[in-house]
Amino acid sequence: MERNIDEIVKQVIEEVWAEQKQIVWEPRKSSDRGRTAYLKEAQHYEIKTFDIPSPKEKELLVRTEGCLVTAEDAKKFLKAGSGYSYDSVGGSGTGVIVKKGSGIVKDINGTVLKDGDHVITLRSSYLKRTGYSVNIRSLEKEARYGWYSSHRILNEEMEILQVNDLDMESRMLLFKAAQAVMSVDRICKLYKPGSDAKIIILGCKEAGLLTTAILKCRGISNIIAVDIDKEKLEVAKQLGAKHTILFQPKTGLIGAADKVRSYFGGKMADLVIMSEEVTGGIPMVRRFVKQNGSLADITSNYKLHLTKDVYRQGIEFLYRAKEERIPLYRLVTHRFHLEELDQANWMVLSGKGISSVVQNR
Repeated sequence: MERNIDEIVKQVIEEVWAEQKQIVWEPRKSSDRGRTAYLKEAQHYEIKTFDIPSPKEKELLVRTEGCLVTAEDAKKFLKAGSGYSYDSVGGSGTGVIVKKGSGIVKDINGTVLKDGDHVITLRSSYLKRTGYSVNIRSLEKEARYGWYSSHRILNEEMEILQVNDLDMESRMLLFKAAQAVMSVDRICKLYKPGSDAKIIILGCKEAGLLTTAILKCRGISNIIAVDIDKEKLEVAKQLGAKHTILFQPKTGLIGAADKVRSYFGGKMADLVIMSEEVTGGIPMVRRFVKQNGSLADITSNYKLHLTKDVYRQGIEFLYRAKEERIPLYRLVTHRFHLEELDQANWMVLSGKGISSVVQNR
């Protein structure tokens, strides 16, 4: 009898989970050969090697430090060949300039870039073929996978941003942080929560945890995080949640509602932010909201191409989080080598942990 596809996926995920626990990070020996990932077929990246090129005039050779494996990337990995475009994968990465071509290259803020600068590229650069799809010239059309490569060739058309003052984890999370800031801005404009607002965050994956940290940075601290995972709730507390509720099927909605009342002085929430799909949908979620309270659904607030202003707001949040010692690095729970990109995508698809990254080590 043929095995059910769900059973096969479950087995692969469990194998990846077991292998991830045994990873030993060792420095990679220097080489004049670079490596890039190529999505050869559904569920398999092939690693190709290339001669590391020299940058031409107004170009930069950048050594990749790491890249966030997003849920969008993982969906394309799973369904390659089903009509998806792959020019937008591997976009949430960062690297360090190792060699400049002749001429001055500036970032989007007008800063002159130099060797040793840490940089990212804005995802709007995906729309520009001359910048994105030829990251390594020698591989031509195959090298379309952004930061899923040991090295990249960048130019000003790719909208480069120098981010020297941010740690590597924050740089990789910038796109997701900018998305979350955009969502929180919309919520604040619509519902105008005060500093004393009673807020519940439903779901503690990337979006929910970043939303918690953003609200904390804006002076809102009376936050309850709700999830079914104890480890994610622990991270939520470190990022700004005052209380946490472990949602348990045995006690269900009634048990969770009782805890909300105990934390909020006998009242329900002024605002509930739903950051991921919830069993029972909107009607169930509304039971956590007081009679004249509000509900915000950010589960579908996905936008690939953000404006420069939104990116700048994202960076402002990351700097503010750094000042307030909010440990955003805790969002990165799994790290892989480039050769383990398949495993990294399976980890994201499994829903285990929070964020998975591929590091060039």
